[in-house]
Amino acid sequence: MKTNVLLLSFVVACLFFGCEYGRNDAVDDFASMPARESEPWVRDAVIYEIYLRSFSPEGTFAGLEQRLPELRDLGVSVLWLMPIHPVGQENKKGTLGSPYSIQDYFDVNSEFGTMEDFRRLLNAVHEHGMKLIIDLVANHTAWDNPLIEEQKNWYVQNDRGEIVHPAGTDWWDVADLNYDNPEVWEYMKEVMRFWVEDIGIDGFRCDVSELVPIEFWEEAREMLDAIKPVMMISEGTLPAHHIYAFDITYSWNLYHALPGIVHSEDPATAIDDLLLNEANRYPRGSLRMRFKSNHDENAWDAPAVEKWGPEGTKAVGTLVTTLPGVPLLYNGDEVGNPKRLELFERVPIEWEEGDEYRSFYTELFSLYNESSAFRKGEFVKITTTEDNSIYSFIRWYDNDIKLVLINLKADDIMFEARGGALLDAVGMQSGTLSKKFGHGDDVVHFTSDDTISLSLPAYGYAIYDVR
Repeated sequence: MKTNVLLLSFVVACLFFGCEYGRNDAVDDFASMPARESEPWVRDAVIYEIYLRSFSPEGTFAGLEQRLPELRDLGVSVLWLMPIHPVGQENKKGTLGSPYSIQDYFDVNSEFGTMEDFRRLLNAVHEHGMKLIIDLVANHTAWDNPLIEEQKNWYVQNDRGEIVHPAGTDWWDVADLNYDNPEVWEYMKEVMRFWVEDIGIDGFRCDVSELVPIEFWEEAREMLDAIKPVMMISEGTLPAHHIYAFDITYSWNLYHALPGIVHSEDPATAIDDLLLNEANRYPRGSLRMRFKSNHDENAWDAPAVEKWGPEGTKAVGTLVTTLPGVPLLYNGDEVGNPKRLELFERVPIEWEEGDEYRSFYTELFSLYNESSAFRKGEFVKITTTEDNSIYSFIRWYDNDIKLVLINLKADDIMFEARGGALLDAVGMQSGTLSKKFGHGDDVVHFTSDDTISLSLPAYGYAIYDVR
């Protein structure tokens, strides 16, 4: 089964993530289709993004390997390594060059170690019960990639026959591959096969995937599925990516909606609009990656603890972990790292402080990993008397029922919820809320006739068992 190639004009319009704003009640054709069925370990993942230059004092595969027990204990299950390949030096940006300027797809950056070091890291990741995926930069190469000289016709060229960088971008440090040439498809599929079959990685996060034809991704996924189950993440928002090629797309819509809620006058109910848009646009069961930061946003916007504030980052972290989707944590956020991790330099993460954040994420991810409600449960919005500030919902699967309450504003809030609404959502006559995480009363008993009075501090959060 294959989907059609989407128009490039639509891709370019959506590339900078402007296609999911505002409320849209129209239902797209994709919404009536099922998303591809992902492996349980993919659907249940807690993804941890690693920038090797910044992650350890050594900045190497070995430096990461030493800290795998720490990541396992944090509760992450999939490690995503930003590009590990040799970096182009011609036309490079900054002192070290961009990791997304690929000089050789079949080798590793000597900054990080040898291929044998990488194999040892991969084996250790698997021994610790985790998976490892790497960045795939399929849209462009470095200017000193040998393909420039050996296969000039694999690249986009201008009227003068000169290879060009990707149009409409400032990515002048890379050369644009031409997917009108079927030889490019075969080469890049061989790159993917090599890393999955010969080396043994568990999948790819695919950089600017919307600039590569969807039919290429579909052919590549068919090839990979014949080798072993993998995770495929699209750095994009196209609903069509969920049908066959990809497991997960980026939830840029949530990331870009949250500043107006957390720091301005937008109501928390704006989240309802974006979830409705997703339901109306995306295939049923589509997995969206929820995040409060990543390498781009840390470097070009702000570190999470700066963007959301010391307490706001916990409220947003709770939200992106408990909403339907797959949560992502960027390295350093678990200690409240205040530094911008520049992509063309080496900026070490400040690991010395931030025990409160590490404890927060360890507890939150433990609850997530233990709860089938969060990993695969239904979502039901719960209305309160302060919906401009409080975002409240139930996640439930069989007998596992969780109530999530998050104050997305900078003021202490007292609010009420109708007991009947809570109980109707899960088919119960009376209930007890038992706090598992966060702020608020430890135990609340109620019936369908009760009005439940609750309170949360500024940027407070609470997760309750409902029984």
